Amino acid sequence: MLTQYDNNLGALTVSRQIIDQIIDHAFDSVEGNLWLANYKGAVSDVLVRIGGFDAIAEKKVEMHDGKLFIRLYVVSRLGESITENCGQVMKRIAKDVTELLEIPLDNIEIAVTGAVSKNRNIVRRELSLDLRDMLNNRKITL
Repeated sequence: MLTQYDNNLGALTVSRQIIDQIIDHAFDSVEGNLWLANYKGAVSDVLVRIGGFDAIAEKKVEMHDGKLFIRLYVVSRLGESITENCGQVMKRIAKDVTELLEIPLDNIEIAVTGAVSKNRNIVRRELSLDLRDMLNNRKITL
């Protein structure tokens, strides 16, 4: 159980699996350009070829002072706009969490750990984006 809300009708329990489904749903809009990965950015060549990044994906989902914090590690396709794709994912997650689940959001961080080239090799990258900075710099709007 991630969090629980009590009201006059009963209790609403939100589990980690629900947040995982929201995250997976957010990646549908950038399919083929951005994949979940692990913090090292190193994945097996076999997983890259069959597109099985989710098998090794690491997602950090925690509640801090009643607010949800999400950190994702991703691999991007080389040549694609990382800011635009990550912005789409963060915007969709934020919208679903705040509107559907009505859970206050602390922050969403996305760490880009690698880039996949045309011949399916992974080039190491170290880039971190977060929702607060992108909103403050007006790169995305909710």
